[in-house]
Formats: sequence, structure tokens, C-alpha cells
Amino acid sequence: MKIQHLRCFTHIAEKGSMRAAAEQLGLSATAVSLALRELERHTGAPLFTRQPQGVALTYAGRRLLAHARLILAQIDRAEEEIEQIRGLKGGAVTIGATPWVSQTILPRALADFQRIRSGVRLDFSEAIGTSHAALRDGTLDFSIGLAPPKSQSANFVSRDLFSCGLAIVGRVGHPLAKCTSLRDLADQSWVMTMREDMHEQRHSTMLARHGLALSPNQVHYARSTLISVAMMEGSDMLTVCPWPLVESPLMRTRMTALPIQDELPEMTTSLIMRRGDTQSAAAQLMIECFVEAAKACRDSDEPSIRRMMNSVEFIEGD
Repeated sequence: MKIQHLRCFTHIAEKGSMRAAAEQLGLSATAVSLALRELERHTGAPLFTRQPQGVALTYAGRRLLAHARLILAQIDRAEEEIEQIRGLKGGAVTIGATPWVSQTILPRALADFQRIRSGVRLDFSEAIGTSHAALRDGTLDFSIGLAPPKSQSANFVSRDLFSCGLAIVGRVGHPLAKCTSLRDLADQSWVMTMREDMHEQRHSTMLARHGLALSPNQVHYARSTLISVAMMEGSDMLTVCPWPLVESPLMRTRMTALPIQDELPEMTTSLIMRRGDTQSAAAQLMIECFVEAAKACRDSDEPSIRRMMNSVEFIEGD
């Protein structure tokens, strides 16, 4: 199985057309078609079905695509690190960060990292949920967020870093801004950032424990924190939010935490990596900068940082 064959295969899958894949790769359509035939001969299974509008992945093709993306990401990472050693270019680090971390620790970690390795290309994504698909397929080097469920332990290794409290949050001026009981929120609509995810199930279970059996039309979804804030500002929707994010510049003047007296669970934030993966020197440096920046934020005298970190507990040993 040749690397070039896998590159052709992934481009065909992403473009849905051999001609479009050939244009992106700078190859002839004949060369791409030949690479696909050789790959199918090697695997012993058809990888695409031909359709009038292009091609579609077969079941075997979908399974191979997940592996191919991970293999190619690892190869690209290895090539970048060798080039770093040779001094040809700075390389790249791709990171997922949960929203409260991006508002508190990340700015300092980024500043420290760039003072040391200013030539490294950085690519950040918002880490939401526990499935970590982008980490699994090699798109991300590591993620700072919610640990994956135990059922995914074969794919990931995680290290718990922090715990913090959760709050029920709505827009400033929300009609239930003084509500103290979850039971009084039974008729409210909610915005969640995850669908059919272990984290969302935990929130649903927590709410159900207090008599809130939400119907499907009460729960709406946003794929980013900014969008969820916009949805709440334009409505009376509520959400479940970690306290550091409530105190962040993003939310402090726009959202308010309801003074709920019911006990809410803690949220644990972890460092998550692919099991068996080797981090590049740049990625390892970013992790070290993050850990040191977290300690600096914990000890900071800056009022805005202290407010955000006030509810954060460092987990023993990290």
C-alpha cells in the first residue's frame, strides 16, 4: 500500500470526483484513476461506487478512509519534525481547546510558546464533547477538554488536569434570572453544544434528577460557544456552563448565572492524546507551556484572571 495511493484515495473521497482530486493534486486524471485501481487491487475490495455525479465511498472505503487520514497525518507530522531538525521550517501544531480554557489559560500559553518557537504554524479548534473525532483521525495533535468515555480508552490516553463547577446560564435580563430551583425551569428551552454525546447525556441526567424531563423540541444545538451565546441573547434559552466561562470576558457582561440552589456536578478538564502517538517536539513544548501558563493563571493578581480561575481546582499531580 503506497503513500501516494492513499493520498489520491483521500482526495477522491473528499472531492467526490477523480477529476477534481487530480486537479487538487496536480496530477492527471489517468494517474489518479490508476492509483485507485492499484489500491483496490491491493485491498481486494471496491472502495467507491461510480455514480452519474461522481463517486461515493463503499463500506470498505469508509473504513479505509479513517485509517488513511490517520496514517497521512502521522507521515506529515514526521516530515515536518524532520524539517524542523534540519532547520528548513518551523512545523505545525494543531490543538483542540475547550471554551473556558481558550478564554483563560490559552492566551498566556500561546504567548510563552511563540517567544520560544515563533516559526511554528498554529491551528486551534474549539473542543466540544467527548467523541474527539478530529483527534482520532489525526487532524489534531492533542486536545484540552472533556475526557472520552471509557469505551474509547483503546483510542485515547487522557490525564485529568482541572475540575470546576457548573452553572445554569441565561441572558442578562432573563425573566427567570432569580430562579433558585431547577424544577422551576421545566418549561424552558435549552441550547446544548453537543448532540448524542456522553457529556450531553450527563447534563440531561442531571436535569432529569431534578424533575426536568426535557422533550426534543425543548433542546436546541449550537456547534460553537459564540453561536450558543448568540442564541441565548436572542431568546430565553438556557444552558449548562462551566463557571470559568461564565466569568470570562466573552460572557461576563452578556450572560448571567441563575442562583440555583440544587447541587450541580463538577466538570473535569483533561489533556487527551491518541494512544500510542508520539508528540512532535513543538507539540510537546506547547503542552509544557500550557501547564506552566495554567499555574501562572492560578497565581495571577489580575482581577479578570482571578475571577475566571477562582472556581478551578487543580487535580493532584498535574
